[in-house]
Amino acid sequence: MSWLSDIMLQAVGFFYNMTGNYGWAIVFLTMAINFALYPLTLSSIVQMAAIQKIQPKLTELQKKHKDKPDQLQKEMMELYKKEKVNPFGGCLPMILKIPFFIALFYALQSKEFTTIISQPGINSSFLWISNLSKPDPTYILIILIAITTYLSQKTMPASNNQQMAGMTYIMPFMIAFISIAFPSGVQIYWVVSNLVAVAQQWYIVKKIEKKNVSRETF
Repeated sequence: MSWLSDIMLQAVGFFYNMTGNYGWAIVFLTMAINFALYPLTLSSIVQMAAIQKIQPKLTELQKKHKDKPDQLQKEMMELYKKEKVNPFGGCLPMILKIPFFIALFYALQSKEFTTIISQPGINSSFLWISNLSKPDPTYILIILIAITTYLSQKTMPASNNQQMAGMTYIMPFMIAFISIAFPSGVQIYWVVSNLVAVAQQWYIVKKIEKKNVSRETF
């Protein structure tokens, strides 16, 4: 993981040379990572929408074979195959983002980054934040993490699923609580990543809905 952390630190430095500010460098790095993963995000949302579409059939199978788990598993897999749905396809982008998040976490807490932002003439502040290697003392970013996490959850196709509804409200508080001690640079990464995810998910879902309407019309 140290090699990826070094790459992230170099990437932050690259965007700093472009923007002249480490806060904006993290913002643009976050956007670059999310846009690079867009094809996987697209595939993920399409798969989640497909699962949401066949949810009534899955519920029916669960009721029909509630006492026969083996038969239920078999028929569910047959349904997935028939509908060309990958039940695990929706998790891939999130899994791939985790290494980048962890790498940035360690990069912004490293001695190298602390030394860099301590040098004279280096613009290490961003908006109300004076030190990107320390947590946001105002907790504004924590609140923004909770709000954007909620919006990210709500724009996912699975948000209408009753089993996921509870997590839509619980997850933002969990994520916000966990992120309190994170460097403000990582908190910025999380907020921006959520905002990009909201925009991408909204766009993809609307595109899928429009495509479905066109099919029903014809």
